[in-house]
Amino acid sequence: MIKRWSLVLLLVTLLSLGAIPVLAAQGGGGVHFGPYTLSAEDSVTGDLVVFGPVRLKEHSEFQGDLVAFGTAIVDEAALVDGDLTVFGAAEINGRVEGDLFCAGAVDLRELAEVLGDVSAIGGISQAETATVSGEIVPVDESDFHWELPIGRGETGELSPQKPPWLTLLWHWTRALLTILALILFALLMATVWPPQLQQVGQALVEVPLLSFGVGALALLGAGVVIAILMLTICLSPIALLAAVVVGIGVALGWVALGAMLGERILHGLFKVTENTLVPATLLGTALITLLAVLVNLISDCLYAALIFPLFALAAGAVILTRGGTQAYTMPGVVAEHAAAWNQAPDLPVELQLPARGEEGEG
Repeated sequence: MIKRWSLVLLLVTLLSLGAIPVLAAQGGGGVHFGPYTLSAEDSVTGDLVVFGPVRLKEHSEFQGDLVAFGTAIVDEAALVDGDLTVFGAAEINGRVEGDLFCAGAVDLRELAEVLGDVSAIGGISQAETATVSGEIVPVDESDFHWELPIGRGETGELSPQKPPWLTLLWHWTRALLTILALILFALLMATVWPPQLQQVGQALVEVPLLSFGVGALALLGAGVVIAILMLTICLSPIALLAAVVVGIGVALGWVALGAMLGERILHGLFKVTENTLVPATLLGTALITLLAVLVNLISDCLYAALIFPLFALAAGAVILTRGGTQAYTMPGVVAEHAAAWNQAPDLPVELQLPARGEEGEG
């Protein structure tokens, strides 16, 4: 019961996000909120996560892994050069050169061609002329643990380990407390440290893939170090302090991600023009936190697979901006700005900026 209602609320949340404008990196990579359509004969490169329906039209090419939180349609002669993961129904009439996973039903049409494995929770239908080079693996819904935990009582009969009402109350109380805590943290950041919040948000938009890579390595490394400290030095205060620092950093990046989402909603959907940093931060943080807790209630494995990348993205942006204290600049941009400054007419020598490789001179 708990899992099913969580799934319903998750789907409602995702559908509400379908009306939100784009938040994606140029060239196809990054994160996209809203419907995503790749026009006929167009080609993009880069891994992409789409919170909305996806359609690749005829003879279009998507070079990279594609994740869709919604339906996905791959038209005739369209190409996905990577893995395709769909949390909804999928209709394939083109070519997928990686694995195909679908949380709903998969319809492999006449011209469909999948070079990897095909797995789906909602069933797989395959036309006679459709080809799958890998294995076809239907997924049993029981793998996602929809029901309450079952144990054996004193009589040996199967019975729920906890009363349903108590389990429901505990899960939703914990979820609401998590959302409330992050909303209060978002309010603090938006009112006290808005420049730091905006610096982190800028890094999320400009270098999402770099932020994800840096954040993933940092989180994995921090997890290993904290685990070693806790195992070797029982109740180590250093391990506790490190965990707190990592948690605050991830929370800062998470709120910055929410602020960007809220800005897109208020400016793009509701056409609000004035300064909306505080309400946008609260709205966006509440939405993405609600999404995270609903995924967690549905499946722990699904939570780790879907929410950890967002944590890594948030943590990486915080690291690149030194906790939001400075803007991240791509390599080479500073040198270009220095060269342009030095070319200004009548600029005194003592005010000229050093060129690359001259920082150590003088």
